[in-house]
Amino acid sequence: MKYQKITISGKICTGKSSLFKALKKKLNWPTFSTGAYFRKYAKEHRLILNEAEEQTQKLTVKVDTMVKKMLKKKGPLLVDAWLGGILADKNPDVLRILLVTQNGERFKRFAKREKVSVEEAKKEVLSRDKNWFGKVSVIHNRTDFFDREYYNLIINTTELTLDQILQKVLSVLRHD
Repeated sequence: MKYQKITISGKICTGKSSLFKALKKKLNWPTFSTGAYFRKYAKEHRLILNEAEEQTQKLTVKVDTMVKKMLKKKGPLLVDAWLGGILADKNPDVLRILLVTQNGERFKRFAKREKVSVEEAKKEVLSRDKNWFGKVSVIHNRTDFFDREYYNLIINTTELTLDQILQKVLSVLRHD
């Protein structure tokens, strides 16, 4: 198998977590989720990550460094990280997946998940995007997080089911 590792990247409500869970179940590989790590850290240290700016910068750098190191080690690994493609640093044994979705569909997914109106979802999703991009672009001094050159599999999930997305990924893994 050419790919020993997989990173899943994309904006909020593109299907990252769903694909991560499906691949975790199907492949039974070791996993790491940056979001889960941040939430656990915040809970253990009684932080509200959006309000602890200095902590989030230090923590973001720490986690990104951890992910880079994990992706260079031997053996399989499945990573859910907004910056996964960039952190993989064009490593040839990493399948770097970017999930993209039309904004309208992202807003509908968020509304359904959070049980809010689509208009409220739109405001929240765009606000989270802006806040995240603002923070991370300062930390990493770059803005090209979802530039297609960092990914070797780009899937538009707007009109696909989870199973269709999963099959696309598994097909690439079988034919590498």
